[in-house]
Amino acid sequence: MPKFSCVCGQIINLSHGTSELEFSMVAERKIDELGAALADRWLSEEEFYQQIGASATAVYRCNKCERLHIDQGGGNFSSYIKEV
Repeated sequence: MPKFSCVCGQIINLSHGTSELEFSMVAERKIDELGAALADRWLSEEEFYQQIGASATAVYRCNKCERLHIDQGGGNFSSYIKEV
């Protein structure tokens, strides 16, 4: 997904590799599992990134309105904005 359109009309460009506007949301339990695997030294760096990617939910942040868009799968997103 190289570009994402926010509800406010801002186009979020994701085509430049890693982005300050793209996040991976991972459950604490998974982080604990991976931390233990790294501590025991049986998980390689490549396996670490594969495990994170497989269990993560993509989140995109608009750099104009700061709305968060959480990927629900199948091209569906839930959008949230900070309340004032």
